[in-house]
Amino acid sequence: MSLERETLYTGLSHAAWGYFFLNFDVNFGTVSVIPRFVGFLLLLSAIGKLSGERRDLALLRPLGWLLAGWSGLDWLLSWGGGDVDGHILFLDLLVSAARLYFEFQLLTDLAAIAETYQPEESDLDRRIRRHRTEDVVLVTILSLLTALPIPGEWGNWLVLALAVLVCVVSLMIMWNLFQLRRCFREEAA
Repeated sequence: MSLERETLYTGLSHAAWGYFFLNFDVNFGTVSVIPRFVGFLLLLSAIGKLSGERRDLALLRPLGWLLAGWSGLDWLLSWGGGDVDGHILFLDLLVSAARLYFEFQLLTDLAAIAETYQPEESDLDRRIRRHRTEDVVLVTILSLLTALPIPGEWGNWLVLALAVLVCVVSLMIMWNLFQLRRCFREEAA
């Protein structure tokens, strides 16, 4: 496998696994064993490896570091039973908006890479863009519902249903990124 193909393969692996760490959470007590900041660090690694293919990916680095730092602080505070979320509504919404932008732009660039390298009959680029848009819409609604809770039990069911849909869409995005990664295997060359 050529060095360029191997770099792209590794970058896409980091992007797919970064998405896993961002969107799935398993806790022991208050501490996450799948910390979100690891997801941002993996995505930053992916950006470094893929920015030769899409130069505008490098523009996401400062925001990625900010989000990694925020998530890392949240993880560290969780060891003492605290967190950074839920204290200042404006700040929570600002971080949510920054994360949405970061993921939207990252997936847009990954879809452009897919458009370049996917097999002719594939629609991988369109699937990545579609799932990206679904994710943004669902996460936006979910963020607003958790920031401004709806009273009553049906509000809880709505949040739960949206959370499940976000998980399904996240799995689809991961699947698409792993499919894109296959385009850079040695056999694909």
